[in-house]
Amino acid sequence: MKWTLKQIRDSKQGCLSFDLMIDVEAALKARESSVIHLDPVQVTGDLVARGQEYVLHCQLKTIITLPSTRTLEPVALPMELPIRERYVGVEDDVEADEYEETTIVLEHDYIDLEPAVVDVILLNLPMQVIGPDEEDQPLPTGNDWTVVTEEEYKEQIEKLKSETIDPRFANLKALLNEDHTND
Repeated sequence: MKWTLKQIRDSKQGCLSFDLMIDVEAALKARESSVIHLDPVQVTGDLVARGQEYVLHCQLKTIITLPSTRTLEPVALPMELPIRERYVGVEDDVEADEYEETTIVLEHDYIDLEPAVVDVILLNLPMQVIGPDEEDQPLPTGNDWTVVTEEEYKEQIEKLKSETIDPRFANLKALLNEDHTND
């Protein structure tokens, strides 16, 4: 969805309120190949003109389907995310750090909502996706391999360290054992 800067300024008191559904699945899949499906995104909010800048405050709501990080089975995850952006002209980009919104320099005479929605979804993709039925399931295993948790891995490493003896010191250990048996 695009709005020209003139449309925004001419709206009621420079505030353009919206509640719309947009389909950004193709744009999202083009940037992130792991996305299996994205429902149409409901975006509700306001776009306000303040002098030479435009402020976007809105909320998006959708369901994204990603592969499970354990089994690669599809897992549907609901997402509700805020979008806070401030649009300025090239000459007006001053003191960007003083604002809570992300500052974006306008390259055109319109504001496009689609890139903002795609960026926010991409930035908030979870690192680990586990389906509700997978949480209590044992970790997958196969022929000569198994998936372990980080804690199990650390325990295995410690166990190996304590069991392995530096071959240069193996003879010394044998001598120490002999001394203890002679006492």
